[in-house]
Amino acid sequence: MNKTLKKDSFKDLTTYTEKVRRDMKASGSAVVIMKNNKLVYEWYSGECHFEQGAKKINYDSRFNVYSVRVTYVGLAIAIAVNEGLLNLDDRLSYYLNEFNKETLGETTIRHLLTRCTGLKFENSKVYRSFDLGTDIEGKKPEILAKILYKATGKTVNEILLKKVFTPLHWTNTGWVTEGNNNLVCDIDSSKGYPTLRIGSNLGDERNLYVSARELAYWGNLHLNKGEFEGRTILSQEIFELTTSVRSPNSLPHQLPKFGFLWWVKDGDVSVSYNELGSELPDGSYQILGASGCSCTVIPEYNAVAVRMSNSLNAHENLGFDYIKDIQMFGNLIISSLKNS
Repeated sequence: MNKTLKKDSFKDLTTYTEKVRRDMKASGSAVVIMKNNKLVYEWYSGECHFEQGAKKINYDSRFNVYSVRVTYVGLAIAIAVNEGLLNLDDRLSYYLNEFNKETLGETTIRHLLTRCTGLKFENSKVYRSFDLGTDIEGKKPEILAKILYKATGKTVNEILLKKVFTPLHWTNTGWVTEGNNNLVCDIDSSKGYPTLRIGSNLGDERNLYVSARELAYWGNLHLNKGEFEGRTILSQEIFELTTSVRSPNSLPHQLPKFGFLWWVKDGDVSVSYNELGSELPDGSYQILGASGCSCTVIPEYNAVAVRMSNSLNAHENLGFDYIKDIQMFGNLIISSLKNS
């Protein structure tokens, strides 16, 4: 299904995405663009895997979005903060008493959300790898989910089902516990077979599968700060928390800045660290997953762009440059929107 504002407006974007699909050895990909709260372009390519009988990618194909899921964890945290059940400056030691209190020190939920704790968690032990608030690190959504449960008695999935997924009738978003025909398999070129990642439905694992459309709706819900198709789903304050810079002032200026795990375009960030393309205006925010899936929100253009892919470990196996790729994709979004 393809919808265009103007003929060939998104030609360069989709030509590039198809090239990337082939370069990454992915079996399928998709692009969905929303502008002014409407779906204006959809493009689907390939199949759910490379085996005989594979289903073609379409509007209800669900990809494993990997790290994109952290923004779902972030929204659940923001809901708890808005309800007064958590505070950004709560110390982790208050919730994580199974870990060494001295090592946790003054680390707060803010540091955890903005990826600058300097902590490394391994089973029941925690280590400090750099000083608090001085560098960025990998995401720790499982730690956030643990804190959320201790504070609210509810899982990430329970909160989002009640507050978002069910009210909006999203049926192609969720943590997958069993296989079905709409799931897109992961393709890892080091393996000779496609795989699915099945897990629990608590919301703390890497098994969130989403359709391209519903990921675009997810971005649009953030863009409109809780409003969707004329309905107020959640309060504006929740989305102001998640999508504006929350990184502490101690973080060096050249490092990326984060909202609630969204990368936020904010001033003078070194290009070597930044996943956001140079042409994206300040205030844009984005999340990228290991399979090549991404969601980019551009308030200045009142637009959302989603890309889906299903290739894993392409950097290790094929020398694929994820940073260069996602920067290029972001820049092509802007040129496409200008052309449209």
